[in-house]
Amino acid sequence: MILPSERVLKLEAVNNFRDYGGWRATDGAVVATGRLFRCAHLHRATAADIDRIRALRISTVTDLRSPREQQAQPSAWLGKLPLAVIEEPVEASETTEIDADEPPHIRALRASDFSFAALRDFLAAAYAEMPYDARHIALFRRYFDALAVGPGAMLIHCAAGKDRTGILAWLTHHVLGVHADDAMADYLLSNTAGNIEDRLPHTRRRMEETYGRAISDAAMIAMLSVEPGYIQRCEAALVARSGSVERYLTDVLGIDSVRRDRMRAALLT
Repeated sequence: MILPSERVLKLEAVNNFRDYGGWRATDGAVVATGRLFRCAHLHRATAADIDRIRALRISTVTDLRSPREQQAQPSAWLGKLPLAVIEEPVEASETTEIDADEPPHIRALRASDFSFAALRDFLAAAYAEMPYDARHIALFRRYFDALAVGPGAMLIHCAAGKDRTGILAWLTHHVLGVHADDAMADYLLSNTAGNIEDRLPHTRRRMEETYGRAISDAAMIAMLSVEPGYIQRCEAALVARSGSVERYLTDVLGIDSVRRDRMRAALLT
């Protein structure tokens, strides 16, 4: 099993880029490395970053952002790398409220009183809702379908690569039988791989210009980081609404035993 520090890929202008394979499953198998990658948006990816991504032989990208997010920050690799893309159709967002199209951490800031507690509470509540959002269900289904049939490497990302991406990576680990402690460790790695300390000053200035008020360090950390309680809130919602994580995967995402066996055969070594 590779160490958390070894799975982070340092790119010039893409945050939180890492391999979420390499974790040991409960049956003793290990999730293959070089097959599952996750990151934040790729709008500012440099030529060197694109070359590094090309070398990873990624065949499919699952972009969990809304079409409005994609239009505001188009991926720099578009037109340069021949990747299949799983994304939400543009027409699906035409009747969607603009606020609902924002990344969860930005919606948390917009909807809060800018306090640490309010931001944490909003994000925790969002984690209970995101798995049942119709747009996420459709994207999650297509992602798992691709894992079940395709031998190529997959990259998943959203805006910050921590919330929507974090839930999908966590669900993937559950399907593959990764131990809960390791799945949590991968999720929490966003707090170091996300380059939060370096990003905080610039992000704060941008947010303060946007909202016209000061934002504390504590509030910024709450917006940019993840906590165990968020995924725990997500898991509790799956249990409450679907009966268990397994039932959610089967009944909501359509992951039957055949698909599960295919993914495990393809991704466990």
